Amino acid sequence: TRTLRLRSDGTVTDTQTLKRPNLGQSAPPRPARTTMAQLHTTRLFSLLLLALQLAAGFLAVPQPQPSPRSLAIVRGATDWDRLIREDEDEDLVFEYGNRDPPPRDMKYSIYNINRQREHYNSIREVSSKDLSNDVYARDPNTDTYFFVGKIARVSDVTPASAVARQYNLIEEHSARLRPIELYPSWGSIELWLAPGDSELDVAYCKPDI
Repeated sequence: TRTLRLRSDGTVTDTQTLKRPNLGQSAPPRPARTTMAQLHTTRLFSLLLLALQLAAGFLAVPQPQPSPRSLAIVRGATDWDRLIREDEDEDLVFEYGNRDPPPRDMKYSIYNINRQREHYNSIREVSSKDLSNDVYARDPNTDTYFFVGKIARVSDVTPASAVARQYNLIEEHSARLRPIELYPSWGSIELWLAPGDSELDVAYCKPDI
């Protein structure tokens, strides 16, 4: 420290005082730095602790048990489906007897049914309803006609030829569709044709059909 003093005789004295550092007093501690790795570790530990708490609470809460009524409904639906399958397997037996079995591509199977459906859709996309017909099945001992499907053909194929080619598919489909009315007449079911897309006209008994 530098000090200037004016004396009574008019002289000026200049004094300097050197302040020695206090070695006994230490500097204030700096706050410790937290690294990103420490933050991630702390957060991960907190998340794990929270997950353990939630899991412990979930396990402690008793889970609801299905009521006897719901179990009975599920069991009843399963038994009903099983009974339907058993009835179909036992009652709807399609035997050809003295007539020849159908060709392989006309047997009643999912593959053949889907193939014929795709053929029908393809023909209808590029042709009019004049090349399609509605198909009805009838027990020869009754006067009731049941609508069982549709057929489509190309121009050089007659409706009778189209039905004859798919007769087994149509007959078995009609017997499965109407098991009470048509299945007893399996083997002698009559197939009748109407103009394409004429279901409403038939339902209203229009005489020109």
